[in-house]
Amino acid sequence: MKTSRLLMFGLLAAAPALASEPTQYLDLRTPAASLTARVTKDGLSSPDLQLGLADTALRGRAFGRPVNIALGDDHIGGIYLGGPVDLKLKEDGDILEARGSFGGQLTNFKVSPKSLTGTVGRCSYQLTSAKEQDRYQGTRSCGFGLENPVTLSIPPAIADDDETLAATLSIVLAQ
Repeated sequence: MKTSRLLMFGLLAAAPALASEPTQYLDLRTPAASLTARVTKDGLSSPDLQLGLADTALRGRAFGRPVNIALGDDHIGGIYLGGPVDLKLKEDGDILEARGSFGGQLTNFKVSPKSLTGTVGRCSYQLTSAKEQDRYQGTRSCGFGLENPVTLSIPPAIADDDETLAATLSIVLAQ
């Protein structure tokens, strides 16, 4: 596993406290919807997500659809939403870039301790680190106008691996 940029640079200030607890949460809130998923070493679960997480795969169901994604070194491949998943990952300092196709839709986003920007499927994001230092906040557009405020919290259990981080964010942010 690669060392997480998010943990190294302190975006998740609560990481030491969370490390001793078995359960963490991924949280996305928009004006129109919210998602809170319980995250363990074995996967993510919520009414919308039932995903098993292994070193080389993310499998299960997300938003009523099957997920079968292989996690390789600097690459994510598989099928989602009936379309191909083919994301190339590139590290540049503390920035992780995911570029390619996710569920058959063009995807190009960057995540760092300071921001999460780019397009995931039909949604574009402009999020920056919030002053609480444990989440991002900003705006998104999914073809129906600008949504504001949008907040996203990423737990250490997901943030500590580039491939898991990119795959999970792609699934959650494409909605």
